Amino acid sequence: MKKCKKLGALLLCWACLLSVLPLPASAAGLSLTYRQTAQGAVVLGLSGLESGKTIYGVQLEVTLAGSYEASQVSLTPADPLAYSPRHAAAVTHSQGQTTLTVYLASPLALNSGSALTLGGLSANGMGVIPERAKVALLDSQDIAGGVENLSLAEVPVVQSTDSESPDLPFGESHPITAPQAPHGSYQVLQAARENQVVTVYVQPEAGYKLGSLLVTDSKGQPVAILDMGSGQYTFRMPGSAVKLEAIFVTAGNVYLPFTDVKEKDWFYASVQYVYDRGMMQGMDETHFSPGVATSRAMIVTILHRLEGSPAADSSKFTDVPAGQWYTQPVAWAAANKLVEGYGDGRFGPTHIITREQFVTILHRYAVMKGYDVSDWADLSRFPDIQKLASFAESPMHWAVGCGLINGMDDGTLAPKGSATRAQAAAILTRFCERNGM
Repeated sequence: MKKCKKLGALLLCWACLLSVLPLPASAAGLSLTYRQTAQGAVVLGLSGLESGKTIYGVQLEVTLAGSYEASQVSLTPADPLAYSPRHAAAVTHSQGQTTLTVYLASPLALNSGSALTLGGLSANGMGVIPERAKVALLDSQDIAGGVENLSLAEVPVVQSTDSESPDLPFGESHPITAPQAPHGSYQVLQAARENQVVTVYVQPEAGYKLGSLLVTDSKGQPVAILDMGSGQYTFRMPGSAVKLEAIFVTAGNVYLPFTDVKEKDWFYASVQYVYDRGMMQGMDETHFSPGVATSRAMIVTILHRLEGSPAADSSKFTDVPAGQWYTQPVAWAAANKLVEGYGDGRFGPTHIITREQFVTILHRYAVMKGYDVSDWADLSRFPDIQKLASFAESPMHWAVGCGLINGMDDGTLAPKGSATRAQAAAILTRFCERNGM
């Protein structure tokens, strides 16, 4: 499960330094913006952030007209995860003015592109506009490199306009798809706005625990998830629809004898799932070989095991001799029209299975079992869609539509690409969970 930095690590940075933080670049172009709402609140933000930077912390120093005590002035963070500790806020007075220093830290990115919403500034319960401001920013590189010898930079205070105002907590909502998984449940909003922090509440059934939780955007790319503890997980909503996928595993921790499958690996829960159910075994006693490409014989053997390893007549293929570990599975798959071979009498049992062949076999198996295969996805967004074989068109529309496979990191579909054993375990786990197997 992919996780972000824990909040405690960020707060430790603040505890070590209650003075200044680094600007990731020159303050040129950076401004403190304010917006007055109809209710009298003053919402502060930052605009003109350096492109490509991800901000996890802000130190803000604002000067206000008038004299206020620490208990009278505050900045309420717009981000529910942003933490502004009392001990890390300081108030000083000079010549009838009050300088308030506030520290914000979040385990997830505070900014959305070049803008960042800080929150509502108030004095004696009323919105107040700062006269001057200084700021320092903390990004992930700063966290890794420490927080020494840092300085604040003065920035202009300007009123927001529609074109330059930072993201505020309103706007278009994007749907959140969260199909329920066997052996547990989770609750989450049905939709959320871009940059909104979304909380997922997970509740495994007795005897089970959460094995993995995956959030993907509309392009199939993973969204960072933060484990908040006590069955709560959060993520920041991207500018598109997202899909959640949870896998619950037995709490007893099925023993995995494989030295090449670690609990931190993204495929750990999937390997545990398929190994526990006898669907996949190791390449030897201590190696699962997650990076090895999957063969055609391996896939039909896995489905054959799912069916209880039924007996089958001899194989019709010339390259599938009797007595091999895959002889019966291939014969069974051919008899049930899950595979057809190459048309020249060969099956190619040791050939690496392609992604399009894999989903075609799964689609045929789903049809044979009477499972719902009505899901459909538009594949036109993939630049290499023309490489998809005609026999795999319907299966691929279905497989992408129900989330069995996603695009590659470069945005392609790669229908002729291979599937590693780790990827095969993940796809098969999704398939089984989806169909309540």
